[in-house]
Amino acid sequence: MTATSAAVLMMAPNAGAAPAVPDVDSLIDDSGPLPGSVSDLPKTPNLVFATDSGLVCKIRNGRITHDVSCTGNIPGSPPDAGSVELPGIYGKESVPARFRPAPPDALVAGTPPAATLPVGHKIVFWDLSPAQSMVCGVPPSTELVCVLREPQQSGAVTGPAATHGFVIAAPQSWVF
Repeated sequence: MTATSAAVLMMAPNAGAAPAVPDVDSLIDDSGPLPGSVSDLPKTPNLVFATDSGLVCKIRNGRITHDVSCTGNIPGSPPDAGSVELPGIYGKESVPARFRPAPPDALVAGTPPAATLPVGHKIVFWDLSPAQSMVCGVPPSTELVCVLREPQQSGAVTGPAATHGFVIAAPQSWVF
């Protein structure tokens, strides 16, 4: 292999790279009043919502943890996936979202959705700074996108954010 052919191979696009995360920031905001600080987050009530495509999701806020779990038809997910989960821990860098083999018990039990999130709309759960936010929305051509932005360093409120979440869309859903 010559140096020229090696340079060409290095510049080729990565066929396994995930597509860009669809924009949720420009969607119509269906949120209610938002928490004003991290200390207000545990006081935010849990919420169950559905999408027009039939997904049912629950946001759970605990004293130090929070997560969004969704169940329903997840196109292009692993064969054993029955749900997707985006976990987080206040003040700590969270882990990427993940497909789960079964829906969370709270969703299986049939907790009725409090709201339906239509195409072109979003729910912001909190937006404390560019490095501290959590939002789920339904951009055109997707069934649902949920994005969690948290500081990369514990206790930081500014600076670079770690971004995790999931995209549910045909033909391929993915987590990040």
